[in-house]
Amino acid sequence: MSGEITLSRPRLAQGTLLLASMLTIMAGATISPALPAIQRAFVNAPNAGVLVGLVLTMHGLFIAVGSPVIGALADRYGRRRLLLGSTVVYALAGGSGFVLDSLVAILVGRAVLGLAVAGVMVTVTALITDYYEENHRDTILGRQGAFMSIGGVVLLPLAGVLADIGWRVPFLVYTVALVLLPAMAFGLPEPSRREPTGDRPTSISDLRQTLAQFPLGTLGLIAALGLVGQIIFYMTPVQIPFYLETRTGASGTVIGAALAASTGAGGVASLLYGRVRRSLSVIDIVALTFGFMSIGYAVIGVSGTVPGVVIGLAVAGAGSGFLLTNLNAWIAAVTPESVRGRALSALTSAFFLGQFLSPLVTQPVSDTLGLGTTFVGVGVLLAGGAIAFALASVSVTPLPTQNPNPPRSNSR
Repeated sequence: MSGEITLSRPRLAQGTLLLASMLTIMAGATISPALPAIQRAFVNAPNAGVLVGLVLTMHGLFIAVGSPVIGALADRYGRRRLLLGSTVVYALAGGSGFVLDSLVAILVGRAVLGLAVAGVMVTVTALITDYYEENHRDTILGRQGAFMSIGGVVLLPLAGVLADIGWRVPFLVYTVALVLLPAMAFGLPEPSRREPTGDRPTSISDLRQTLAQFPLGTLGLIAALGLVGQIIFYMTPVQIPFYLETRTGASGTVIGAALAASTGAGGVASLLYGRVRRSLSVIDIVALTFGFMSIGYAVIGVSGTVPGVVIGLAVAGAGSGFLLTNLNAWIAAVTPESVRGRALSALTSAFFLGQFLSPLVTQPVSDTLGLGTTFVGVGVLLAGGAIAFALASVSVTPLPTQNPNPPRSNSR
């Protein structure tokens, strides 16, 4: 990137980036309250139980598969046009569930939606790290996480109401993405670059030089945290609808409102990230994340009432609100700009692969032990992780937290 980036419409740019970030949470949250109704609609379909769970998470697999390609394209050709095209595909593929008549066709639509979400998430986060210098960047990344959570707070109750009207209706929510296209086109300039975006390695030495820019050990740890964190976090949108319906007979509206408690608490945590980051290291924040999630999951597991589950969801959500924001900030701090799109895409792949794997990993366990026991057991595992990272924070040399690039002027 160039040494300075000046945004001609800074408020429009920031607002557009934050609103576009909401599209990623919409990908799953929009139809979560409708899952029991979808299962009833396709009760006679082979393997309906597993396939209905995949309706919520299929996009995650294709985000994971598509993100490395998206990241490479974003680094080579730029962010803006890729974001515009991904947004159009997002609206069309996401809304396709309103008219499709088979689980297989719906799953195909969800797969295409996943590729579109990869395009949106990688390019939006890359633009944030391109536009803002490090100190302000952590604040903007926190706001990004907050807007993603705010999207859940608004959409989950709305999706619950729409699911009570009919299981197809929530799919229409995806088409609102088209409203953002004009703002994306006029408010988000393509950043200039130190190196031409079309450059690529032409020899083994060039390839080695490119690979040397990646802190592979740190990126591997970050990706692993994203993968495991999402396998665990996605237990709530996948399992809570059935948990509440079985234990309390809750309607789609109540389920949506309960899940909104998690995303709402996550939004508050994300807004506080910039302040927390000034006092704690990234490893400290990982320990904090797992600690909150462990308490929340244990509360969910022992509770048999809607209020108890809501409290557990809120506590767990407060922890998960730090997760993606902290990992994105960590990557931005340790990678140079010329390869940051690819580095961020690795986290995006791990994050959404975790979403896809969540029902495949947790469903057999919950079928054997029951949902309550499963949530308690996961809470215990998370507590162990929190203790391990807390001890690591005080016993190892701190990992790099400074951006390897020279500072740029802040574009507000």
